[in-house]
Amino acid sequence: MSWPSPSERRAASDAQYEKNPDRFLGEPTRFLTWSLPHLARLGSPLSILELGCGPGRDARALASAGYDVRAIDHSPIAIERARKQPFEGSLRFEQTDVLAALRATARSSVDAVYAHALYMILSEEELRELLGEVFRALRPGGLHLFAVRSVTDPKAIRGREVAPDVWDDGPLTTPRRYYRAETVAALGRGAFERVATEFEPQLHLWYVCDLRP
Repeated sequence: MSWPSPSERRAASDAQYEKNPDRFLGEPTRFLTWSLPHLARLGSPLSILELGCGPGRDARALASAGYDVRAIDHSPIAIERARKQPFEGSLRFEQTDVLAALRATARSSVDAVYAHALYMILSEEELRELLGEVFRALRPGGLHLFAVRSVTDPKAIRGREVAPDVWDDGPLTTPRRYYRAETVAALGRGAFERVATEFEPQLHLWYVCDLRP
């Protein structure tokens, strides 16, 4: 299949945010709660790069917990909404493509990279590049924390399957990649060390913590 371009994905995200003013606002995610104990083992202070932050619900929680957070999203609407929300601590929001942000990040300069449900909208080629850039940006001993949606999610089969485990469910969205246990296990294999994996059945999400050796 031909994967949508970054500009097409950005337009689709903006359309969703325009349609729903409360999209991804509210309390931090369960994945954030799951991630905090892993981050705590690294000590402090920590620099965290969040990829695909949306309007910033998890970024604000991370900053309030005492971390230095740089939060990235491709949607200007999401970033505008993120900047309007009150927060405490050290937090910077940037509107840019996540791969461009990673390429501009200095080698071994980040303690943790955090991404919630972002890797669903990337092509396989982009995912490979992203994992390499995450590895480069993380300091040795740093953590890569990410959550991806499972093929058990009912949303996965509502649309048209356009590639294995990839569904397109409407004109205002981009194709979404869903994950099985074996595809989760393969992400980052050979580069990162898997610290923890957990499946959240109610949300149909895989939670993963990898360590950069």
